Amino acid sequence: MVQNICFMFIYIFEMLIEYMFFSRIAKQKDHLPIRLLIGTVLFAFAAVLNSVFSNSITINAIYFFLINLIFSLLCFSMPIMQRLFYVVLLYCFSLLPEFGTIFIISSVFKVETNAYNSDPILLIIIACVSKMIYLIICLILLRFIESKNQHLKFPVALYAYPFVTVSSIVVLWVLTLEYSFSNATKILLAAVSIFQLGSTIILFITYQQNLKKENEFFLLRSEYDRLRAEKTYYDILEHQNQQLMIYAHDAKNHLTAIRGLNTNPEIEKYISKMVDSLSDYSNVCHSGNMMLDVILNRYKTESKIKNISFSFDVKLSNLSYIDNFDLVTILNNLLDNAFESAEKSEKKTVSIETDRRNHYEVIIITDSCDSEPIVKEHRLLTTKKDSAAHGLGLKSVSTALKKYDGDISWEYLDDKHEFISTVMVRRPEAEEKTAG
Repeated sequence: MVQNICFMFIYIFEMLIEYMFFSRIAKQKDHLPIRLLIGTVLFAFAAVLNSVFSNSITINAIYFFLINLIFSLLCFSMPIMQRLFYVVLLYCFSLLPEFGTIFIISSVFKVETNAYNSDPILLIIIACVSKMIYLIICLILLRFIESKNQHLKFPVALYAYPFVTVSSIVVLWVLTLEYSFSNATKILLAAVSIFQLGSTIILFITYQQNLKKENEFFLLRSEYDRLRAEKTYYDILEHQNQQLMIYAHDAKNHLTAIRGLNTNPEIEKYISKMVDSLSDYSNVCHSGNMMLDVILNRYKTESKIKNISFSFDVKLSNLSYIDNFDLVTILNNLLDNAFESAEKSEKKTVSIETDRRNHYEVIIITDSCDSEPIVKEHRLLTTKKDSAAHGLGLKSVSTALKKYDGDISWEYLDDKHEFISTVMVRRPEAEEKTAG
């Protein structure tokens, strides 16, 4: 009974090692509690099979491979060939420590290689040592797989902890050979070994989660700093545009006065060209919202540089009630994505328009897109290599929209090869009417 309970813990710890490994190299499905529940059920079932078949090596090897494959299929998203490769790799790395530990213990301490079948305490010690070595192998493997992600690596000093744990477990087992302990003491030492194994695994999983949170915080902070810099840039650009518009307006007035005094046709022609040139310095958009005007003017200029057809219609709503920082966050991220998609497409078109629907202001951004983007669970998935960093732009948009009881949706028109982002933001006056 005690042996079965201990092995239940061992298999659960093995599941945690698998979880730690796959969560670092693959996208996770569902929520954390669901993934852990699936893993617990699968590996608990493995522990039951282990008890039923009396720890058969052949049966263990077969269902370990199958359960790892099922666990990775149900809880993690990754290409099938890559999945099979890592499952086979883990399968090999899990068996080697077990056979190696049995061989070394039998050689050093002069015991039979199958002595663990009749000694439950020895069996538990071997299992703990082999799983700890398995954890060390997985950690080293992850370090090579994620060689580029320096910010997600464990500190080298932390790797000393599992080695110390292995040493202490071996020492505990040696003590049981050297001294005549009671069965209760041996059970206690076995339980301590299991506790050491569990605490080490949980330490690395917790540290890994903290690394991910710190990395996400760093990326969010970088995104926030980028948006603040863009907001400052727009403020400067707005001031410069105002000064330039004032100058262009005054210059046109002076040229008009000169034209009235002039009688020379050649001078008249020259003045007309100057007036036309000055008109180019006027804002392209006159929505009544200076920040919106500056943003659209900027993308109009960018469209000329990138040879993209850019059009806008913001007459129905100038989004003046949206804070300037939030407006930059929403429009810049969405228009950046639209321009990037359009630049790669054949038609190379981007448009933005505003509308009013019931109690909401609507922003519709349409861009040409030759292939359908990936949308999963109402979330747009980026195809860029640095998916974590680039996905933050859309997270920033969602965060900004929450302030205005807003939402965003996507649609791809396959017949037109167009991708449409629709943003809905609740009007302030609508909230007042509702409250009244």
